[in-house]
Amino acid sequence: MFPARTESYVAKVSTSSAPHPGRAGLGRGLRFVASWAIAAALVAAGLPKLVGVTWHSVLPAFAQLRWSTALGLVAVWFAGLLVHTFVLTAAAPRLSHRRALTLNLTGSAVSNVVPLGGAAGVELNRRMMKSWGLDARTFTGFTFLTNLWDVGAKLLLPVVALVALAHAGIAVSPSLRTFSLISAGAFVCVCAVAAPLLLSPRGASMIGGTVEWVVRAPLRVIGRDRDLALAQHLLEIRSDCARLVARGWLRMSLGIGGYLALQAVLLGWCLHLTGVGASWPVILAGFAVERALTVLPLTPGGIGIADIGLVGMLLALGGDPTAVTAGAVLYRAFVFAVEIPVGGGALALWVLVRRRASRRQPTAAPIATLPGAHRATPRDPAQPGTRIAHVTDVFLPRLGGIETHVDDLARHQRARGLDARVITPPASDASEDPAWVRRLSVRQATRELAECDVVHVHLSVLSPYGLRLARAAAGAEIATLITVHSMWTGAATVLRFAARASLRRWPVAWSAVSTAAATSFESALRRSVAVLPNAIEVSDWRYGAPRPPLPSSAAPAAPAARVSGSHTTVVSVMRLMPRKRPMPLLRIFRAARRLNPDVDLVIVGDGPLRRRLERYVARHRLDGVVRFTGRLSRKQVLAELRAATLYVSPAPKESFGLAALEARCTGLPVVARRRSGIEEFVSDRVGGLLIDSDAQMAVAIADLAKDARLRTRLAEHNRRVPPRQDWTWVLDRTTELYHEAALAAGHGREPRPAARALPRAAGA
Repeated sequence: MFPARTESYVAKVSTSSAPHPGRAGLGRGLRFVASWAIAAALVAAGLPKLVGVTWHSVLPAFAQLRWSTALGLVAVWFAGLLVHTFVLTAAAPRLSHRRALTLNLTGSAVSNVVPLGGAAGVELNRRMMKSWGLDARTFTGFTFLTNLWDVGAKLLLPVVALVALAHAGIAVSPSLRTFSLISAGAFVCVCAVAAPLLLSPRGASMIGGTVEWVVRAPLRVIGRDRDLALAQHLLEIRSDCARLVARGWLRMSLGIGGYLALQAVLLGWCLHLTGVGASWPVILAGFAVERALTVLPLTPGGIGIADIGLVGMLLALGGDPTAVTAGAVLYRAFVFAVEIPVGGGALALWVLVRRRASRRQPTAAPIATLPGAHRATPRDPAQPGTRIAHVTDVFLPRLGGIETHVDDLARHQRARGLDARVITPPASDASEDPAWVRRLSVRQATRELAECDVVHVHLSVLSPYGLRLARAAAGAEIATLITVHSMWTGAATVLRFAARASLRRWPVAWSAVSTAAATSFESALRRSVAVLPNAIEVSDWRYGAPRPPLPSSAAPAAPAARVSGSHTTVVSVMRLMPRKRPMPLLRIFRAARRLNPDVDLVIVGDGPLRRRLERYVARHRLDGVVRFTGRLSRKQVLAELRAATLYVSPAPKESFGLAALEARCTGLPVVARRRSGIEEFVSDRVGGLLIDSDAQMAVAIADLAKDARLRTRLAEHNRRVPPRQDWTWVLDRTTELYHEAALAAGHGREPRPAARALPRAAGA
């Protein structure tokens, strides 16, 4: 959750308590040699002896292999890898198929070389995904789901083979029957653990608590007991994985099924080339045993063990020893041996690309060498004095997510000693701006940016001012970070064409305020977009903080509008404008009252739709149960939230949901739409209810109003578990992305030492 702190903690622990590096390296070397010695002995000596053949009788079968046939085998093998990328991209939607193929090849190469190499392959994939901007939480869910589908499919294969043999009327040996029963039992055990974890928050908590109790038992014995918070971590993983499974289970299942089918075709073709006239049920039985044995991490890639299992099963079903051995060796050469050099080449290419990217910007001072940044220390945008310009088309006193976030971000950065300023278009209602807010025309702002070290542009769907200044800053090679605060879906689709034609070529770093916003923008931009969420001072909103008195200005218009007795108060904070959907919220509320009349509604905020909304309330006689507070201060909003029972966010295209985050921190259950930015901090039936339509939202409100037990459980979770979108974490994350922006601005050449004049922005 806090990468920088975690890495420093791990470094301290490894320095103080890890074994001596020399002894650790010697131990790894001995394990490596021993594992490969066992594998070599099994293949070179054990396999021929068990089968009753010699390598002299097996090798001539390979001499008859034509180059055209070899190319066909390579095509089938590679097609299987391509199909498998659908599993990986479903488990990590922001992953492209090209990068998924790279992960597959490099991870397999490491796993096939190193004993117990699965862990090494996972660590390599973690580093690669981190370099592509995918965070640790995304990687954890990705690893869990891909391994779950892979292991589950391998364990299920022997059962499928047993059914196929029985259906074909082929006698099933007792050894295959026993092996299938063991494999089926292991599959049931995997499902027994995975199903509660994915289907129920209570199941995830139970599993996490059980594992923590088992792990902490020896720690208590040695006097080092500590809270590992495994249940909380599993709940976070579960929320992500459950969403991915709900959307991508069919894609992952078809992907793993197609991958295994192509590998079975590859085995059947290899056996056909060496003269094994086996039927497909027999080939499937051998393939199932070989795949299931690769789960055992005794040798690299299961070499030796899987080979003997494959050959033994085919011989038990009537195969010729020499032909079976030759076909099995040819097949294993593709699924094991060929993956090592190919994956090693992919890994070398990835390392080379990373090194070339790092050389494009001198490591001495990517920020310090930008114009006017002579006071900053090397590679540290957080150094006091660094000049940061936040560019936004909209700013206070207008209220909204971007306006509030930019103001808070600049203030927090200034509190850290940074020279953060806001650049925004001129406005008539800006008489009370602080000195660090500059209201400038595009031409004036262009000159202002020339004195800055970092330019941070905040974009909505339509942000002509920000786009023009971002283009100007990128053209001047100033480190530029662009953060997208909106969802590029629906009407915003028209902007995708402009993005593909122009924006994706800019030398800037891209980010979005949530995974949902990043995903919608990546599909248009066709390049990686990092997640840089909005933030709040979580401690100020947490349940248990000093409760502010309800201000008199927020007093209810009628006594019935407050919570009393069994009444449930629903609150929503928004600007009263079409995009936030306040009118549909009133319709949802009317539908909820038909299901449960003991519900009131408080709408906090103001905007152009207020009169229309008030007329709707009067027309439908909701005056006593719907209250509009108008625009309130933050303390007044906090008081309203603490007086309410649950929070509702009706907008399906909410890119983040700052007000919902504030409500979640106060302990309110949140009812919101799926596939919105609110999923960053609210998981379905953990911190609230996530739904797909207005009708479902009405039912959810009525159900929560009736189900006090569910409402209490959701509220207790929100009070107990703070979200990570706190300013401490977000400021550190912002600094990381400023470094990436500096690298993107380098273009592989030394920046000019003198201050550069910015090119005139388009349309200035």
